[in-house]
Amino acid sequence: MNFINYFKKGFYFGIPVILYFLFIFFIDPYEFINVFHVIKDDVKVEVLNRCDESSPRGNMLWKVLHFERKPVKNVLIGDSQGKHIKESLIKEVSGKDFYNFCVPGGSYETMAKIFWFATENVKLESVYFQVGFMNYNAVRSYCLYHFAQDYIDKPYIYFTTKEIFFDSFFNFLYQTTKNPAIVENSYVHEDIAVLDKIATKRLELFFSEYIYPEDSFNELKKISEYCKKNDIELKFIILPIYEGTHKYLDSHNLSDMEKRFKDDINSLGYTYDFDVEGETTRIRENFIDYFHPRDYILDELTKEIWGRGDMVKN
Repeated sequence: MNFINYFKKGFYFGIPVILYFLFIFFIDPYEFINVFHVIKDDVKVEVLNRCDESSPRGNMLWKVLHFERKPVKNVLIGDSQGKHIKESLIKEVSGKDFYNFCVPGGSYETMAKIFWFATENVKLESVYFQVGFMNYNAVRSYCLYHFAQDYIDKPYIYFTTKEIFFDSFFNFLYQTTKNPAIVENSYVHEDIAVLDKIATKRLELFFSEYIYPEDSFNELKKISEYCKKNDIELKFIILPIYEGTHKYLDSHNLSDMEKRFKDDINSLGYTYDFDVEGETTRIRENFIDYFHPRDYILDELTKEIWGRGDMVKN
């Protein structure tokens, strides 16, 4: 009789745990299990992009899992600047299928990891790297790839980390309420003055200390040599940033280092440099903060690069 009582108590105690596991199993915010699809892909992507905390880790895991299941021979690798470059528009103007592998917060170490991951899964035909000076700094050495690798190495942690639970909860909440506030990034409603303050703080974060990133450049050279050896088209894209960034770099004696960055990139392969003085970079409204062009700018540049890219080579 005691055994039956213990069994009942254990069963009742385990009900919340069972429900917790079932909740994650059915919601499956990253389609890691990939059995049930009660919530559509586009909803899950909106949820993982809901804030600056979830977006880097969420994009890293989502894009690795989905690329591995359905590899694409042409890839765009970069950070948050290139995240909103539309695969559909590239297809429309070039006729080629591309996979946008840009991950917010992606460092050069992260981008290199993504490249080597892609080569393990498909014979690449072309690789476009969206690069910027902001992370071209040895002080900012880190890698986001572990946000995918950790779950691949230890699948059980998909059910044990609080981040996956919260992502599941917000998926459920957004699916049932359709409240746009759940997935809208805080930047959507901020005015220019607030965004300028945020940009200034980030400039300090990026450049308060600067050391030339020898390791990053060497890794890019290794990638460039691999592409030449394996007949992979390699190109680089430097997107425009607001001119306020260049004023900051001038005042902190970093303009020469930025020029060295551009010289490095040009030495590695065909480079589209859109970060030049002109109407686009002078108009503050063309950018969300100082570093992220608005979608209409990205759309125009996408058409130039993939539609008639030979006309805009730096």
